[in-house]
Amino acid sequence: KGKTVVTVLSLSLAVVLTTITATFVGGFDMDKYLSKSICTDFVLADAGHFQVGDTFHAGMALPQEVIDQVTSQGGVAEGGKVYGMTTAVQEGVTEDWFRSANQQWYTEEQMESLITGMERDAGNHLLDRAQLYGMEGFALDQLDVMEGDLSKLYEPGGRYIAAVYNKDDYGKWRPDSHWAKVGDQVTLRYVSEFEYYSPTTGEVFGSEPPEKEAYLSRAVEYQEVTYEVAALVAVPSCLGYGYYGADEFVLNDVTFCQDTQSDSVMLYAFNTQEGGATSMEDFLADYTEKQNPQYDYVSKVTYQAEFESFRAMFLMLGGALSFIVGLVGVLNFFNAILTGILTRKREFAVLQSIGMTGRQLKIMLVWEGLFYALGSILIALVLALVLGPLSAPTLENLFWFFTYHLTVTPVLILLPIFLLLGGLVPLAVYRSVARVSVVERLREAEG
Repeated sequence: KGKTVVTVLSLSLAVVLTTITATFVGGFDMDKYLSKSICTDFVLADAGHFQVGDTFHAGMALPQEVIDQVTSQGGVAEGGKVYGMTTAVQEGVTEDWFRSANQQWYTEEQMESLITGMERDAGNHLLDRAQLYGMEGFALDQLDVMEGDLSKLYEPGGRYIAAVYNKDDYGKWRPDSHWAKVGDQVTLRYVSEFEYYSPTTGEVFGSEPPEKEAYLSRAVEYQEVTYEVAALVAVPSCLGYGYYGADEFVLNDVTFCQDTQSDSVMLYAFNTQEGGATSMEDFLADYTEKQNPQYDYVSKVTYQAEFESFRAMFLMLGGALSFIVGLVGVLNFFNAILTGILTRKREFAVLQSIGMTGRQLKIMLVWEGLFYALGSILIALVLALVLGPLSAPTLENLFWFFTYHLTVTPVLILLPIFLLLGGLVPLAVYRSVARVSVVERLREAEG
């Protein structure tokens, strides 16, 4: 009985692991993965833009001639630029909002010191750094609108703005990630010159910060522009800066260039015509690796390859583990059948001596083998049906691109294999025993 339980459980475990591996790997959703990773066919930018820790500056601007080289290849269906901020921009926020947005980064003492040294506007709001995007129409089309009407931002030079909210890894909006609401008036201060001064004596150091002394800064030359919040949006990660720490807003490209007095293109995003992705991928790979390595790109093709590599890794690990456990289970099964037949040689010989035919004995042994196989499959099926739904929430929390789908395909595939195993192994073992005559087996048992 003990061997039977061990054998059935080891075979069942192999089937369960195979089913879990198939469910796990099959649940990886490429559409979810791509939707979070990239929203267009290609994104081209300075190589530093794709490096962690690099902040955008004028030296990383994407020249028009580079964009022209891409579009001259043909096959570009639609595209748009995203302008990045290279000048200083401030917004007025309440002290409560500033504290709630930054409390995780500072101790209470540091927070008080920071607020004390900050500038305030005429309404006694703290002047904090803001981060802006300037987007052409195609880039605006990629934004995910939570609330409001984004169409107002398509008007060149219009005084409308979109407040950028964040989503978590599972696509849920974070309503506490920004303070602005639809219809709010947002005043941005575009600073062209700061002066630096001592926080203790008030001594002014000039327009350049001192190297060895503590200092604070205040704007001395600036322009203030008021906008109306037209929409609350989320910016896809492939179109974003790649770093956070300031409230973000989106402007029309013309409005952005006029008000910031800068025209640095952070990236160019575009889609290709049907069937043109492969040739464009080949061109950009050659262009960014050999002709102009200062620039780099990401594409749906590269993210698809990354996704497949990730999935293949888990498939290999799960497959290897299932194979090892399955091999152990098969060996246990073979050992159980072999031991059972050898220990019952005299019993079989006695049954045959009183009239039991070899065919009847073979049928009995085959049914014993099938008992192991069918028992293992049934237990594995029950475990898979129970464990699958129970583990689904955990897996979906671990991997935001995982979607649970119930599958019993591995069980159905392994069923005929187990049936063959359950029928052939007992016959093979009995065949080796049956080579000795009934009389000789009875003598061996008596001896």
